[in-house]
Amino acid sequence: MASLKIKYAAIIISSLIAGGLISVTAWQYVNSSQKTVQTEQKAPERKVLFWYDPMKPDTKFDKPGKSPFMDMDLLPKYADDSGDKSSGGIRIDPTQVQNLGLKTQKVTRGMLNYSQTIPANVSYNEYQFVIVQARSDGFVEKVYPLTIGDHVKKGTPLIDITIPEWALSYTH
Repeated sequence: MASLKIKYAAIIISSLIAGGLISVTAWQYVNSSQKTVQTEQKAPERKVLFWYDPMKPDTKFDKPGKSPFMDMDLLPKYADDSGDKSSGGIRIDPTQVQNLGLKTQKVTRGMLNYSQTIPANVSYNEYQFVIVQARSDGFVEKVYPLTIGDHVKKGTPLIDITIPEWALSYTH
C-alpha cells in the first residue's frame, strides 16, 4: 500500500515538473516572438537616396533594376548609411587609410614652435629684370662710393644725375 502511494506521489510530482517546464518554455517562446513582432513594427521605412551598381559605384540610378554594365541587381543607397555617425567630418575608406599610412589626431589649439635656419642666396630674378632706358642727354653729378656685394636699402641713392630736359618739366 505504501509503495502505491509513493508511485502516485512520484507521478503527480513529475507531471507537475513537466507541466511547469512546458509552461515556462511556452511563455519564453511567446514573449520572444512578440518582441520580434514589435521590433519589426517599430522599424521605420528607410529612405532610398539612389540605386547603384556594386561593380561601378560612381554611376547612380533613380530606379531599381538590372545594371546596364554587368547585368547585376542594383543596390540601394540609404539616407542613414552615412558610415560612422559619431564623426561629423570626413569619412575615408579604411583600405585607403591603410594604404596611405594615415594617422589621425584630435585638433588642438596652441603655439607652434617652428623655426628653421636655412642657408640661402637672395638675388634678383634675371627673367623679371627689366632695363628702362629713358634716352635723354644729361650728365652725372655725383657717384656714391658703393662696390659689388654692398648691402643697399630701398631708397638709398646710387648716383646724382642732371638731365636738362627733365629739369624743365619739373619747373612747369
